[in-house]
Amino acid sequence: MKIVAKIALLAALCVGFASCHGQQEDSVNVELVPSTLNIVADGQQSVNFEVQYGASVVTAESQIYLTSHSELGWKGTTFSTTEAGTYTFQAIYRDQQSNIVTITATAPEGPIESRFERHICVMDLTGTWCAFCPDGMNKLNFYVQKKEWKDIVHVLAVHDNTQGDDPMGLPLSSKLMSEYGNYGYPMFITDLRDSGSLTTNVGDLVPSFNSSLDDYPAQCGVKVATSLNGRELKVDATLFAEVAGKYAVDVFLLEDNIIASQKDGSITHAEFNHQHVVRALLNASHKGDSLGNLEAEQEGVKSYTYTLPDDWKVEDMSVVVLGITADGYVNNVVSCPLGESVDYNYLAAE
Repeated sequence: MKIVAKIALLAALCVGFASCHGQQEDSVNVELVPSTLNIVADGQQSVNFEVQYGASVVTAESQIYLTSHSELGWKGTTFSTTEAGTYTFQAIYRDQQSNIVTITATAPEGPIESRFERHICVMDLTGTWCAFCPDGMNKLNFYVQKKEWKDIVHVLAVHDNTQGDDPMGLPLSSKLMSEYGNYGYPMFITDLRDSGSLTTNVGDLVPSFNSSLDDYPAQCGVKVATSLNGRELKVDATLFAEVAGKYAVDVFLLEDNIIASQKDGSITHAEFNHQHVVRALLNASHKGDSLGNLEAEQEGVKSYTYTLPDDWKVEDMSVVVLGITADGYVNNVVSCPLGESVDYNYLAAE
């Protein structure tokens, strides 16, 4: 009898354990977790979904459904739309349903009336060994000195020394040449967007300026403050976002009036006056340093320090800051002499 009683007790314990274990399994919920609850219905902004089962991520083993618009037949983990409205989603994992998630997609806003002037950056890829480059710079200067461009186009001469001995050469030049299309030297790049030759395609220069103003209006402003302690330079670059989004800043050091040799057609000038020369890029990449996602009416700041070589003339130097949007293009520019500060370039009051 004692043996029978023990077996009965053991069986009861096993049943109880199984019952408790089953209740523990049932108490674990499937949760659908969105990356955001609000997107703009522009076909680009999206929400990413993750399915969690207790402490485990089980997205790959789950199905996520658009329950409010089943006629669309949508399934996946990333959702975007061009139709404003509310959308509900639910996930299923091992026949267990998740919570319901509602995403709100709002209609895109129309173009804002910016308070900032739209400034443009044009890079001139050049070299002292390049026989056509002086003529290319002359053509570039012809356009940027015109009344409509004079105060808003900022020239950055990026020298290359891969084909000759250029004391101002930077590896950046060949990187840009490779990325934006090898037109040969001299070559221009407008706002890190359009590019072309300053010899055969120089007629593309003005259309690229017009495109910057017409197709990419200002949606941010940039300002800069610099200070010098001997040869130690400090730069504070600030961007003000009028439109929410991802932004970055690019910071260049320029020097004018550098006297060095220059090939010019069939002759070589021993003492050529070089202008707008990029001496250094203070970022790790010409893509800029990210400020992250800024809300509308929010500022982002990046600070830099740099030791100026003894042979660089501070009185002829300036810093140029590019404000870059999520598309990788320059949206605004500010230039400032070393040791000074320049505020946002506001539009003049009418």
